[in-house]
Amino acid sequence: MKSFHTESNSHATTLVQHLLSTHRRLHVLEGAESSNATAEKDGVDDLIMLLASIAVAVKSVGSAVRRRDITHGSGTESEPLERLANETWIDCLLYSQRSCILVSEDLENPVVVESNMQGKFAVVFDPLTGRSYPPCQEMGAIFGVFRQMSGGSPVIEDVMQPGRQMVAAGYALYGACTVLFLSLGSGVHGFTLDPALNEFILTHENVRIPYCGHIYSINEGYCSLWKPEIRELISRFKTEVSLNGKERSLRYVGSMVADVHRTLLYGGIFMYFAHQQWPNGKLKLLYEASPLAFIIEQAGGKASTGLERILDITPESVHDRIQVVIGSYEDVELVEQLFKGPSRSDPMYLLRRSHSIEEMKDSKEESTSFNKDEDGPTILCSTLPRLVQ
Repeated sequence: MKSFHTESNSHATTLVQHLLSTHRRLHVLEGAESSNATAEKDGVDDLIMLLASIAVAVKSVGSAVRRRDITHGSGTESEPLERLANETWIDCLLYSQRSCILVSEDLENPVVVESNMQGKFAVVFDPLTGRSYPPCQEMGAIFGVFRQMSGGSPVIEDVMQPGRQMVAAGYALYGACTVLFLSLGSGVHGFTLDPALNEFILTHENVRIPYCGHIYSINEGYCSLWKPEIRELISRFKTEVSLNGKERSLRYVGSMVADVHRTLLYGGIFMYFAHQQWPNGKLKLLYEASPLAFIIEQAGGKASTGLERILDITPESVHDRIQVVIGSYEDVELVEQLFKGPSRSDPMYLLRRSHSIEEMKDSKEESTSFNKDEDGPTILCSTLPRLVQ
């Protein structure tokens, strides 16, 4: 007699099955900028093996997080887990024999794989995020994969690439369950770890981030250190409706991967601006901002510094920091207007932003959130100062 669990999972798709069934469509290998004219025949198979090794690392670290109950521990207790997570990721990547150079958030310098274990991919990763003191309950991991640019021995330039040249990126989240979301350049798919099978099962296929949202995520503890225009922006977020007609709501977990995960599923925006303590921004470009920007853009969202697209930035060092504005396409564009001014190439830009406000006017009494133009009619923008024509 079959158990309920067996019946309910008889048609489940595992991570490896999903990758194998779609490998013919993984055209990103051929499209990636490489010194080779075409990707080698087994390039996709090697990438699948690499991602399978990353999945093993995620399972191992997730088990360690739960087993040690680190989410309720003190700062001193987290240090062994940090080392364990970093060593686990490096070991899994080394023994996959598909990587050539590794960059970890926990190591000052890149790790060059020995020649007898080398592959053709450069991997960047943060093995354990959300481990501030006290540690966040939503820990996770972030990773990105590049094709090796150099022809011979791996060099630092193999990882010093803009995020748009990634062939794969993803993140893991350790909470009530362990989830793994990844993209290979043709959409975003989410997998949940089935503890009975110890396999990642496809649970979120072709994830699309909502075009706009009402949730914004930012650490307001740094408010006094922000520039005046950023304080004004957040003030407007608190008092004015979002583009979907709902009142905005603040949600901030304290772990970037957890906040971005919520933003991916429900829409909205995650922001971490530069300030006096971190004049260039705090988040690391290579293995935090770029992989998550890759995921968000593949899901239909947008990722920016407020001035330029994150995936177009080439790092100058492996631990470069930047500020981040990431989330629903329309919400990120709104913030960009504060930094760059209106989009003159899109004459309908402001009109689209007035639509939800007009709907709110029809369904609710006029609020002080809406400022009438005393000099004549104009188009209102929900979160930015009215632009003078």
